[in-house]
This record gives sequence, C-alpha cells and structure tokens, in this order.
Amino acid sequence: MELQKKLKILDLSTKEEKVLRALSTGITTPLGIFAATKISRVSVYAIFQKLKKRGLIETYIVEGKKKWRLADARTLNEKLYEAKKVLLGLQDGRQEIEHGTVDSLVVFHRGKEAIRALLFELFTKHKNKRFFMMQGTALTQGWKNVVTAEEINTLNKSIKNNNMIAEGILPKNWFPHQYESWGKSWAEEFMGRAAATYEIEEKFFNHAGQIFMFGEAVYLVAMNELIIIEIKHSEIQKMIKSMFGAIEEGARKIDVNQVLKELIEKDTK
Repeated sequence: MELQKKLKILDLSTKEEKVLRALSTGITTPLGIFAATKISRVSVYAIFQKLKKRGLIETYIVEGKKKWRLADARTLNEKLYEAKKVLLGLQDGRQEIEHGTVDSLVVFHRGKEAIRALLFELFTKHKNKRFFMMQGTALTQGWKNVVTAEEINTLNKSIKNNNMIAEGILPKNWFPHQYESWGKSWAEEFMGRAAATYEIEEKFFNHAGQIFMFGEAVYLVAMNELIIIEIKHSEIQKMIKSMFGAIEEGARKIDVNQVLKELIEKDTK
C-alpha cells in the first residue's frame, strides 16, 4: 500500500501527515521536523505526543539525547488495520457467504486470530495430502505480524510429519531472502519437506499476494491486510490448478534441500 493511502486510513490532520512523512525520511528531532515542514516547534511537540499516544511513533536515546522515529513495522501495521476496521466497518473472525448451491462457498477469514486459527488448521490437520502454493515477494512482514519464527518452524514441522507434499511456484532467490528473514532454524525445519518447487523470474512476483490450494478449497491470502478468502468451487479449483500446470511447464524445477544445505553451509563458514 502506498504511503498516501496508509496515511489516509489513519485519518490524520494535514500537520500530522507532514510530521509522519518527515519522520519516515529519517529526520529524528523537533528542530529537523520544523526545518522540513515549517510547522512550529511548539506544534511539533504537541503532534509528537498525539502520535505517540496512538502508538505510531516512539522515542529512543542516542548519546543522552532523545530522538523520535516511526514505531516498528508490526505496531504500525496493527494500527493501520485497527483504523481501517473502524473506517470501513470491518469485523474480525470468520464470515461465510453461500449462494444456495452445494458447490459454492466463500469464507472470509479476517484479523490476526482468525488467520492464525486457519493456518494451523490447514497445516496441522491435513495428512498425506498435496497442496499448491505461490506467493509474491512483499509479504514477509505480514507473516511476521501474524506468527513468530518458532510458529513458522512448527508449521513446517507439521507439513513434514503429516507427509504433505507442497508444490510451489516461487520467484528466483526466494530461499535466500527467506533465510535472511527467518534464519538457520527455519531452513533446517524446511529441509526434508516433500516438495516439488519451481522458480521463475522475480518480476512476476512484485506483489504481496499468496495462493494456497488444497483438494477442497482455494485460499487467496493478503497477509499484509490480515485477510484470507477461502473459495470452495470445483471450476475455480480446476482453473487454479490448470494455471499452476501452465506456469510449471515454463519454469525451472529446483532441489530445495540442496539450496537450503548450501545456504546453511555458507552461513556457518
């Protein structure tokens, strides 16, 4: 989401927007904010207090001097989501939309707890099943806002223990990026998963969307927005599976275990 859209969701005043924009460029002092925005220092201090109370900014000390910065990414995403819920009247939880046919069901899983519950259900309760997945390059922080590194390892362990086969289409260099984000323990738990993994050029993955497809449903994931849309419809499932097949024909299959082994060895040298 662009910064302008994020600020709009927060329902800030013009001066508050200017202060946040200035902080986002690396300015850390009231004097610096004044120079960049021409907002009086008295007003800057007052705005700092309002934004800090809302959890959008925080203070830190450098060589005995107080400085200001944006709150960490997890906190900001939570605040953005809370503001969006209020402004758009969204409700967390599980919401079903059924259209009167046996083969048609859409379920919205919205909010951190609903998404966590669904993820653990998908990856801990399925046994001896094949599932398909594809994801963009801009959703790692969204995952970190929902689950911890230890919980990611638990999910990967469940996939192995339940003999699930993951068939994935990923951007080139996905594993090095994930290793950098989640660490060695993530790589060790990911190794040994039954998987068929294909990679294509990164330019096709410049987004924060994700798809999971199990035998009974397709799951469209927007983790940064804290929503998963579950679709149960045979023709849509056939379409998505055909799409996977078409992409795989033009992709390069990789040996995931070998890639991860090389990353771990490089890290331990």
